[in-house]
Amino acid sequence: TEEEASGERKSILIPMGKSVLLLQLLDLLKTNPAMNATDIARELNRSERTIYRYLQALSFDLSVPVFYENGYKIAGRPRLSPINFTDEEALALRLALSAAPIRKTEPFNRHLSSAQRKIEAAMSESSLKRTRNAAGKVAISVSGYDANTIVPRVLPLIEEAAINQQSLRLSYRSLESRRPTERIFDPYALVFRKHNWYVIGYCHKRRAIIQCKVLRIVSASPAGRTFTTPDSFSVDSFYEGSWEFRQGDPVRVKVRFDASVAPLIEETRRHPSQTIEKLPDGSVVMSAELAGFEEFGWWVLSYGGRAEVLEPAEFRHWMAENARRLADLYLTE
Repeated sequence: TEEEASGERKSILIPMGKSVLLLQLLDLLKTNPAMNATDIARELNRSERTIYRYLQALSFDLSVPVFYENGYKIAGRPRLSPINFTDEEALALRLALSAAPIRKTEPFNRHLSSAQRKIEAAMSESSLKRTRNAAGKVAISVSGYDANTIVPRVLPLIEEAAINQQSLRLSYRSLESRRPTERIFDPYALVFRKHNWYVIGYCHKRRAIIQCKVLRIVSASPAGRTFTTPDSFSVDSFYEGSWEFRQGDPVRVKVRFDASVAPLIEETRRHPSQTIEKLPDGSVVMSAELAGFEEFGWWVLSYGGRAEVLEPAEFRHWMAENARRLADLYLTE
């Protein structure tokens, strides 16, 4: 440009609302080097004139070393200016970084500690002190998790395989068989749910998308093949009907809780599909659409005689059978 030819650097004033485009442009240059202005404009759905203006903004205002050589590229590793966190943002990040199970799991805990040190290094002394004081009064805890039960290196191997869409050869000890069996597994996602890590993916042995409890994985190694995660897959949809983490056939359940525990049921939303109906005697009826009722049933049993299953009939029979087993266990002299 004329400004570059004269050796002058004129700051390009970019509205704050355009910061997203700058980040998109930066990411595009990092992942797709050697694109020309026409290609970039087409990719970002902007005019070439706008792209030239934002390329200058990256170079002059953000000090990103952009150069042209058979397309636009970034010299070395681009570095953006430090981000100034508010005290509230810093506290939220500190809580997230210190929360179990991430804090208890290798190698995530080392990476989190490093990230937390970097965040704190960019904060003022007063902000750091306020954040640390607040962190001692607010906590997030996940109980009942023991990272030592997982075979070393399995979690990072699964994480890398899921990100790179690489199949794994697993030796897995299922709850039913109790004996390890070999299988090829395409890991779609690594998820922590209800005290444990799970890997969701396509099992070539079962020919279905299933979840495997990571602590039951005896060994894991690359299978030497790749896969493509279906566009229709998401963690949320996989667990859509689960009470906590188990899968099953769709069923509508209805349970009445007496007045003594009704406030406990009303005050917490435990499932996206649940509805609560208040009855004149102070009791409440909870209804929900679930993927199977057994997992939900163990929770209902924790309320003893204060909860009665109303629907469906097979759920009532399941509860009655478990009640008989309890009676036999405790009433037998």
